[in-house]
Formats: sequence, C-alpha cells, structure tokens
Amino acid sequence: MRNQNDTERLQDQLQRGLITADQANVLMVRNERVRVISKLSKDVRAALNKAVKNGDLGHMKKEGKKPEVYYHPEFEYLVNEARSKEENRIMMALSAICA
Repeated sequence: MRNQNDTERLQDQLQRGLITADQANVLMVRNERVRVISKLSKDVRAALNKAVKNGDLGHMKKEGKKPEVYYHPEFEYLVNEARSKEENRIMMALSAICA
C-alpha cells in the first residue's frame, strides 16, 4: 500500500538530487513491502531486476493467473497473500464479464 508521506519524501529527495529515479523506484517497492506488477516500462523493470540481483528486492514471476511481484526481502511472507488476492480479483472480474 502506498503512503502519501513516503511518496512525497521520495519525490523531494529525487528533486534535490539525493537519489536517482532508479533508486526511487526501488525504495518505493521497499516502502510498499509488496508491489504487484501488471505493466512496467523497460527502464523501471531493469532497475528493479538490478535491485533483485543486488539482494535489495525479491521477485516472483507470473504463474498462471497469479501476477508478478517485486517485494522487500524481509516481507516475503506477505507475497503469497498479495498474489492470491490479486488472482481472486482477476477471476472475479473475468467471471463478471463472462456471466
């Protein structure tokens, strides 16, 4: 879940040149603990994947209807719940369209 204070703090640090856009994206995921991904630009995905390689973030690939997620490594236990909730939301949306 995104917090307004965290977002404003990151924007301020970015404007003052204390962090780069790539660092801001990684910090945003770490602040949210779990980030469910539907679409990402190539640059953002590259920055997040670099953070995964460095051990700053964790990553789970899309599996069936379960979405792709990036997450703070200390909160891995929240990942399965977030993926299941998103999968259920997708299934409900699909059933509403088909029914």
